[in-house]
Amino acid sequence: MANPAAHISGLAHVTLNTADLATTIAFYERVIGLQQVARPPFPFPGAWLGFGDDALVHLVGGDRARGTDGRFALGTGAIDHVSFWACGYVAQRGRLEEYGLPFREACPPQTTLAQIFVFDPNGVLIELTYDLRNEAGAVPGQRSDRLQWNATHYQQFAPGRDG
Repeated sequence: MANPAAHISGLAHVTLNTADLATTIAFYERVIGLQQVARPPFPFPGAWLGFGDDALVHLVGGDRARGTDGRFALGTGAIDHVSFWACGYVAQRGRLEEYGLPFREACPPQTTLAQIFVFDPNGVLIELTYDLRNEAGAVPGQRSDRLQWNATHYQQFAPGRDG
């Protein structure tokens, strides 16, 4: 039996290595709706994104983000996807359509949940999870794009493009 005094109470953050820090920041701000939050002065490039005082996504750039082979990794590796609780299902669908990003919707059986899946600029699969009891007017599960990461979808978030 687990010790009730020592338990997990939630996800603190996810750290992503990126070859293009500025584009990744823009994606998480403009598409996912996070904002940059305070980050300690680490001796390497990076950013923390979240809301309020919560830094949900830590980004690492520069040489520290390279793998042992010296290259920048793409995709999720051993991680299948990263999921965030979210609000505003209808608005999020509109935002993804506005940016022309492929996404897939799903509803886990026998739940009140709806999910939207979309890739980030680094090929990490992001799941946005919504409780439909709090999402008036949401009609999920109507879009089932074949999700395949393609760098051209994310050029619109590169520095100097305000899309």
